[in-house]
Amino acid sequence: MASPSDRAAVLDIIEREAAERGIPRDDFLRFAYIETGGQFNADAHNRRSGAKGLFQFMPSTAAEFGLTGREFDAAANTDAAATLYARNRTQITNRSAETGHAFLSGAERPNGLDMYLVHQQGGGGYASIQRAIATGEFSRSDTRTNILGNLDQAEFSRITGHSRSSIAGLSDRDLATSFTQYWTAKYAAIEIPDRGIVATAPLPGARVRANPLADGVLERGERGEDVRAMQQSLNELGFRDAQGGRLETSSGIYGQRTLEAVQSFQLANSLEQTGKADQATREAIAAQFARPEAERTAAPAAQERARSGPVWPAPGNMQINEADKPREGRGEFGTPRSSGTPHGGIDIEGNVGDPIVAFAGGRVSVAPNNGAAGNTVRIQHDDGSMTKYFHLDQFMVRDGQRVEAGQQVGTMGRTGNTPAQGDTHLHFELLRAGQRIDPLSVFGSGERHAGDNRLEPPRRGTESLRMGSSGADVVALQERLNGLGYRGADGATLETRSGVFGPQTDHALRAFQAERGIDVDGVFGGQSQRAMSVAIRSQHGSTHLSLGDSGRGVGGLQDRLNVLGVQGAAGSPLRVDEIFGESTREAVLNFQRQQGLRPDGIAGPQTFAKLDELTPGRPVSGAEQSSASKSSESRSSFVDRMLSAAKGGDVEGIRRVIESASSSEPGEQWKATWGKELEPDATKANSDLQR
Repeated sequence: MASPSDRAAVLDIIEREAAERGIPRDDFLRFAYIETGGQFNADAHNRRSGAKGLFQFMPSTAAEFGLTGREFDAAANTDAAATLYARNRTQITNRSAETGHAFLSGAERPNGLDMYLVHQQGGGGYASIQRAIATGEFSRSDTRTNILGNLDQAEFSRITGHSRSSIAGLSDRDLATSFTQYWTAKYAAIEIPDRGIVATAPLPGARVRANPLADGVLERGERGEDVRAMQQSLNELGFRDAQGGRLETSSGIYGQRTLEAVQSFQLANSLEQTGKADQATREAIAAQFARPEAERTAAPAAQERARSGPVWPAPGNMQINEADKPREGRGEFGTPRSSGTPHGGIDIEGNVGDPIVAFAGGRVSVAPNNGAAGNTVRIQHDDGSMTKYFHLDQFMVRDGQRVEAGQQVGTMGRTGNTPAQGDTHLHFELLRAGQRIDPLSVFGSGERHAGDNRLEPPRRGTESLRMGSSGADVVALQERLNGLGYRGADGATLETRSGVFGPQTDHALRAFQAERGIDVDGVFGGQSQRAMSVAIRSQHGSTHLSLGDSGRGVGGLQDRLNVLGVQGAAGSPLRVDEIFGESTREAVLNFQRQQGLRPDGIAGPQTFAKLDELTPGRPVSGAEQSSASKSSESRSSFVDRMLSAAKGGDVEGIRRVIESASSSEPGEQWKATWGKELEPDATKANSDLQR
């Protein structure tokens, strides 16, 4: 671990080392900027090359400078870099004096660009590039490979004008010259605003506008009066950077801290957390100022965010991943591990780059390359609990940073001990009083502790959702509304990354309720949940059956699985009860695994196709399932509409519902079957009236 890893402290170390060694301060800072990609991350580790630490020392060079085992110590790494910097400066100065070749920077004496390139290519590689520019040929056979391995082809093409397809075929001189042009442009564009270093030239191809609002969006890297005005507004509204600091406004530069404050504002106002001040964000800022101070949306404080409850850490990803390592169970809490200890968290399946967000507000601890856990974020929450996020690809937070519930902390990845061919997933842990508990318990009911192998997950969807709710259930609702074509008040699909039930979700839900003829109250409760199930089944027809569904289609599925000998969770045949419960889901999973299908526990088109292939004589498919689905939808819709009309005392509404139902296809079938039997007997009716 770095000591320290705070950006300001790291920059102080670099400046102090430069002063002590007589190295130009700005050159040394720019040198470090390139090495760290502008992050000044003392814990950086390039797993492909093996380079570690602030100045990315390769293992052999680290050993040469006595740095092995201390690569992530910021002071030790910087001291070694300064020693290497001085040595390389002397070496290339003497060699250039002998050969007469110009420094690659074009300067009279080596600057930070030269020192970075000699660090990147080695002294011999740097000299080889000098020679190719002067004579047309590299002096080393590995220089071409090393150059191609240290450039981004798309960016290289934009800066130099060479097409991507032509890069590998450039002559030695053209490649050396273009490579130098590429790094010269990148070096000139470096900005370190918090140390007073500004770009001497914009990066070719980068957006340069006298008016940063020309495209209607303010974003990182832009500057000017519009940026400054927005920063002042955010300060006045109480929105701060990730460390809780007010924004610096004198430079008018839209940097990382401004991005963090914008994200904080977007989170508090149920906007997508892009960190870009688009039109919707700027209009929301203006709208806040138009309100009396007491009515403004406050910056998210820990106690305010806590009221909305925990947030599902992998928005949009709900699937617990399957067993993908030998002798190990599924990725649920408490399942057996090959080490002999129970699984202490849950593994949420997804894709590399998917957002990972904070479960609740708290203080971040970042642990890059944390052994088997890979890139890890830990959050110490305000209530004393802790959450851990393993195997991340990228970090989106700094060590010691304050985050709020739903704020992005990183992206899903495959670092650490992840299977070469298994599912990409987030390993997520929740600890209370130092003891691991099942994270799913806080989204449902009841806690389980590591070592308790009961695998029944809490049922979801039983609690009402409303404005201010957050978490996995909100994400699921938003995705269903999106899938059914409902939109927010702005006409856009609902944002699902934050897991927050905001005004846009409320608008879409009310539109759904109005169209379904149920209470338009903006609450996703029992009535709306039933209507949603009907809508989803109607949309997917008979080819999608999943947990919570019921009806003849489910009964037919259970029957076919029994015929094939597929067993449920209890290791016994399924009860044909027409209810898709946990046992039916487990049987579907077992069938999918046996047939080499994706095991998701949902009876979808591929699963039904395989069932049709294996049980061609079973009748429960096609038209019969479609009829059952329509009948189920009709019954549920009829009941919901009748209840709604009755609750409001709407007698005329009740009559219309009955007439509509009786004239429908299921209604006509019902009348054909039962109409004669239930037809009133006039004689009996008259005698009844006379009593």
